[in-house]
Amino acid sequence: FSVKAGFAGESYPLLVYTQEQFYPDPWPIVRGKVEDWQILEQVVQLIWSKLRIDPTEEEVILVEQPDTSPQEHRKMEALMFEKFKVRYLTFLPAALCVSHAAGVSTGIMMNFGHGVTRISVVIDNLVRKEVQVPVGGQDSTDHLASSLQTRHPTQRDLAIHTREIKERHSFASLNPQLETEAVGSTAKSMQRMYSMPNETKIVFDRERASCIEPLFGPVKSMDDETIACLTKQLINSFPEKSMDLAQNIVICGGPTDSLNFNYRLLSELYKCKAAKIVRIFCPPERRFTCWVGASVIYFDDDYVDQGMSLNEYSFKHLPAEQ
Repeated sequence: FSVKAGFAGESYPLLVYTQEQFYPDPWPIVRGKVEDWQILEQVVQLIWSKLRIDPTEEEVILVEQPDTSPQEHRKMEALMFEKFKVRYLTFLPAALCVSHAAGVSTGIMMNFGHGVTRISVVIDNLVRKEVQVPVGGQDSTDHLASSLQTRHPTQRDLAIHTREIKERHSFASLNPQLETEAVGSTAKSMQRMYSMPNETKIVFDRERASCIEPLFGPVKSMDDETIACLTKQLINSFPEKSMDLAQNIVICGGPTDSLNFNYRLLSELYKCKAAKIVRIFCPPERRFTCWVGASVIYFDDDYVDQGMSLNEYSFKHLPAEQ
């Protein structure tokens, strides 16, 4: 999980902090849900400090996920206005930010996050339907950690380095049956090494491909449907726009940086017959796509004017007259 923050108009966020850089344990957000508001407040305070800004003088945009409850929305609103007294606050749907970053007004937005994957239908710059799948980058990291620990049982600190190993060496297999179970010469051709801090070298091969498989396999809590098949269902939900949706699929999020990820997803979509023609767009900085989209939207008055000022919030929450 990571937090991105910066100033509207910039091409990239100034701050990109991972969970480990903030609070290794605990982290306030688990699978997209805030579980500790006190720690979240400390995270936000750190952001102001790192950006060297006074929040009372700033307009703030927050990217909001589709499963955010009204109660969570109100809590975040209260945190920003009552604790930090920001001058103006706007909440933007994550899917809309992705579509603006990609320059796509109608399409399927697929945001592969840390703990969840969100698939959204955007039509004419309006979010029409969304599905959240409880599978994300952490699942592939956990899968790799388990595989490597089985192969190298004496390396006690291996789990600490699993994420780095995954980001450097993982790839999405275009022939999963062959490469995730590779042996002999096939496995040797995939072989890589990683040097641990104690100078021990660990070797791995088929684990490079198998760790990405949780993102393409059946999801138990979704009736064993795959992400590709769920995407097909969303496309078919809007028959009059199905062609436009299938030919404008935007992917983003850290897991999509894995080599061949877009080609594997394309293969899975064709396999489940999502459409006759499918096209996938990969923004160049897929880890920051939501942030980049919010930066673009800030200059669109139609969206930002939907926010609320501190004065409006204060008036809305005046104590009732006795």
